[in-house]
Amino acid sequence: MRECDTRFSPSLSGRVDITDYSQKLASFAERIEAWQEGRLVGLVAAYLTNQETRRGFVSSVSVTSDFEGAGLASQLIQKCIRIARESGCEKLDLEVGAGDDRTQHFYLKHGFALSGKGRSGFLRMELNLTDQ
Repeated sequence: MRECDTRFSPSLSGRVDITDYSQKLASFAERIEAWQEGRLVGLVAAYLTNQETRRGFVSSVSVTSDFEGAGLASQLIQKCIRIARESGCEKLDLEVGAGDDRTQHFYLKHGFALSGKGRSGFLRMELNLTDQ
């Protein structure tokens, strides 16, 4: 997470304690990881356990700079979507920086749609898993 910190908009360390956040993801989130030579180079972390609402939440998508543009983030988010569907989720939600057009485009390309305002400075996006 530290290696990808400034790739988040705004930076991850400006919003959370990275050590605490990483421990929370490791303990409670479904993690889809990509490793190369013992090094974590890509991660999607999502909470898929809310059976009452049947909604999942993508908490983190990150790829190290040396793998950017190689399609790794797309592979990881597609696998996350498949796992969410298999887990019984009907929707996947996430938040993205309001001014982060590049990341918004990434999610739009994968079927997410803008669904309103999230926390201050963020937009909410959702993917309807029952339409696909």
